[in-house]
Amino acid sequence: MTVIIGVKLPEKEENAVEFQRILTKSNCIIKMRIGINNSTIFCSSSGIILLQVENEENATALEKSLLEISGIEIQQMIF
Repeated sequence: MTVIIGVKLPEKEENAVEFQRILTKSNCIIKMRIGINNSTIFCSSSGIILLQVENEENATALEKSLLEISGIEIQQMIF
């Protein structure tokens, strides 16, 4: 089973260090990471990141860690 986690990270400047710390800690379960610039302006204050994780248990653990970041939004697709 493959899980795609969609993350909307608010206030990138303030949250980037904590977000990266969580991803680095979870690097063995993340198979793919894509960042999307969701704005028509050059640099948006928020970002969208897609993460591919191999199973639902790993995805749930990663989501739990990410939800510690204030204002973060998470959605999931399961294949």
